Amino acid sequence: MAQILSNRTVVRDGWHNMCSDLCFWQDTFWLVYDRTSAHTAPDGVIVLLRSADLRRWDEVAVFKTPNDARDGKLAATDDELFVFCADSKYEPIAGRKRQVIHPYVFVSDDGYSWSAPTGILDRNYWLWRVRVHDGVFYCAEKGGELLSSQDGRNWTFVSRIPNGEGAAPQELQEARELDHRTTPRFNEADVIFRPDGELWCVSRTREPDQHSLLYTSIPPYKEWSCVDLETLIHCPALCESGGKVYVAGRRDPTAPWIPQHSPAGNTGIFLLGRDGVTPVFALPSDGDAAYPGLLSLEADRLIISYYSQHAYLSGVVEGEKRHLPHMERWGALRRDAPPPGYELSHFKTGPADIFVAEIDLAAENVEASF
Repeated sequence: MAQILSNRTVVRDGWHNMCSDLCFWQDTFWLVYDRTSAHTAPDGVIVLLRSADLRRWDEVAVFKTPNDARDGKLAATDDELFVFCADSKYEPIAGRKRQVIHPYVFVSDDGYSWSAPTGILDRNYWLWRVRVHDGVFYCAEKGGELLSSQDGRNWTFVSRIPNGEGAAPQELQEARELDHRTTPRFNEADVIFRPDGELWCVSRTREPDQHSLLYTSIPPYKEWSCVDLETLIHCPALCESGGKVYVAGRRDPTAPWIPQHSPAGNTGIFLLGRDGVTPVFALPSDGDAAYPGLLSLEADRLIISYYSQHAYLSGVVEGEKRHLPHMERWGALRRDAPPPGYELSHFKTGPADIFVAEIDLAAENVEASF
């Protein structure tokens, strides 16, 4: 049975901290997350932390874009560390306010001195999780295109992943001018390369059941097959450990789950196969949560970063009874520029914390550390 070896609160400062990613580069752990007043508040920045031991973390950089920086992701080569993010703003388009995205990248050769924000790609190309394979960068962006890059800065089209939809390239490009979401069958996604060169891609969908889909392709990655995983997995993050592939993300807490030694929250880890997924472990989490980073440095051990509001919703932290800086800031933002089209729930506006956990996938009488 999988077991938590350690689970530590990395950030608890009263802000709505969300959407993390994690990597190991130059013998150091690096973590990025979004610091903002609320889930869609227009004041987000990307924060970078580093740690030698997963226990003590130092803030080393804060990244800003012209508007609202969100969904920071990490990628690394031997010589450079990359932080990718989206710059978000709302514009009146076709009769209503729509979110407009421009991707940015920051680059460093030491993790401390960073390049100026560099805009990449065109409008409404939302780079999600970026992976490096054999020296080449790959990304399944949120609109459904597989992109590649030799340097992380200049990107080219490889293929359309959710194919067979009947839309011509010109129609898809026109749709992208209006919205980064060009199809309900593709959204947040991650990719992983298998030892034989096959490429797997797991994507969230926006269709009624919100089942995640597994797309597979062999070189040169022009044609894709699709399997319905029949499971809700938002914000998927993939990694290999011990020859097996795992996917982490937000799960449906009302769906059946396996017994485990700690409460099963809404941030789940699944074993991924070609025909479906198997529940492995669900981390303590509640409210607005998940958006994990996932890595493995040794077989049957996972390291996961994620965000959650469970400490506040359970009353462990009496967030509503003390001064929280994001509350005042979000109130002013809403008065000046209310969110377009809908009211945000308490979950989307309340404080959220960043956690890092170590998971033993084959634990046998292992002592946990918290």
